[in-house]
Amino acid sequence: MISLTILFFILFTLNCISTQIPNPSQYRFSLSTDGILQERLAVDNQTGKISRLWYSNTGDEEFGGNQNIFVRDDGRTYLFDFMSKPPQCIANRGGPSTEMNYWPNLVQSFGGEAKNYDELIFDSDCDGTCLTWRVEFNRTYPHYRYVQRLYVKKSEQKPIKLTLKLYDINTGKLVSTSVTKFVNWITGQVPDYEFDYPLDLEKCYRP
Repeated sequence: MISLTILFFILFTLNCISTQIPNPSQYRFSLSTDGILQERLAVDNQTGKISRLWYSNTGDEEFGGNQNIFVRDDGRTYLFDFMSKPPQCIANRGGPSTEMNYWPNLVQSFGGEAKNYDELIFDSDCDGTCLTWRVEFNRTYPHYRYVQRLYVKKSEQKPIKLTLKLYDINTGKLVSTSVTKFVNWITGQVPDYEFDYPLDLEKCYRP
């Protein structure tokens, strides 16, 4: 009887894990919006390091983007600004910034990691079945209804994409669709090179 109870508990636990939003402590991925690579994130909460890179939206080398690296042991968030000429480094105290916690913030916006999926959808980006979570809200100006949906590949528990659809409140017609994809999502220990400093820290301004 005890063995059956344990078995049922294990099966219940596995089912909960497989139907909830993944929120690991170590992960890395790139963000692509409407086919344009936007950002790169690497997070290792065990070592206390986070890196977030912003790329140029146009590929213009004159607008190179920038990078933030948070190091818990230093108590600082380093900003490497490649939009300045020459590039600059600022070693800010504290952190990480809200923007660097992109994934946990996204998970919370869909109800938290304990929330079960809303709908199963068969989608080519998931090579089959996706678990999806949906949120929607209205804005009176402009008069749109926003419908956002998060897709997670069921077989691998891997985030695949985020869609945002805008509908006209009065007519119900679809106005636009934006797709953000999570490229090369990898969990587990994050390699040290993800947190390499692109500039000499000795030259950083320390407020």
